[in-house]
Amino acid sequence: MKKVIVTAMLVLVCFLLQSSVFPWFSFGGIIPNLLIILTVSFGLMSGEITGILTGFFCGLLMDMFSANGGGTGSGDILGFYALIYMFAGYFNGKCNRLFYPEDIKLPLLMITATDLSVNFICYVIMFLLRAKLDIGFYLLHIILPEAVYTLIIASIFYPLLLLINRKISKAERGSADIN
Repeated sequence: MKKVIVTAMLVLVCFLLQSSVFPWFSFGGIIPNLLIILTVSFGLMSGEITGILTGFFCGLLMDMFSANGGGTGSGDILGFYALIYMFAGYFNGKCNRLFYPEDIKLPLLMITATDLSVNFICYVIMFLLRAKLDIGFYLLHIILPEAVYTLIIASIFYPLLLLINRKISKAERGSADIN
């Protein structure tokens, strides 16, 4: 139960940081995607179900924010981010068997690959299907800079998320031993 509450609080905190604090630190309008970092991290650390649920709620917040006139412009496709983030959480949860907490390379690689994939899917759905074919511009000015910025921030946030996950797991194991 503690893990659910802490995860919900982390989703809310990351969303608030991403939507209100990090725009102050944007480079050319690019901000890091904390919700991708959170979804990938919890998918890798806890498996598919946790990844799916974390991804769904992160994406749902993104959908609600973009539907109110903010966000990245997919307000006309309700549930778009919820679906994409769910898939991201699921696929990263599948890599749970490869996950070693001491090794930071796999999580950073997965965070970068997921950010690139999510942004490419957003390009295809929101621009390419609407005959806006300038993929080179979108790739060089939005997809790659956001992936690099997200990777830099992930190298700071991921160890913090790992520490939180370890403390929660330790507390849950401790309470299970008492019962």
